[in-house]
Amino acid sequence: MILLSSFVVGPARAAQAYIGPVYIDRVSAVGLAIGGHLPGNMEVKVQGGFTVPSGVVCNNTYITTLKSVDVDLRMFALLSLAQTKKQPVYLMITDDPTYTAFSGRCSLMFVELAQ
Repeated sequence: MILLSSFVVGPARAAQAYIGPVYIDRVSAVGLAIGGHLPGNMEVKVQGGFTVPSGVVCNNTYITTLKSVDVDLRMFALLSLAQTKKQPVYLMITDDPTYTAFSGRCSLMFVELAQ
């Protein structure tokens, strides 16, 4: 694994886990409140889903992150790049409700491009 770039958010108070390598199927930025989403939230769909690590409780396909977790959009930019280039990523996720943006889904804490 070659580390190209990464970004970390502050410590979580609940379960967190490192997953990957995974491929990103879709990255979305929520513009208007719809279907339980709030404006500014980011939703990531992992291609083929992922194995939810022991101790973490969340959906195995979608990761939805609060705008406040990625204010400068660095993680969004890395995920968009990975999706476009079909490049695998490693992700640190958390089920901490402080960071999660949608019930039953984890939030991102860290994005790392892999080669």
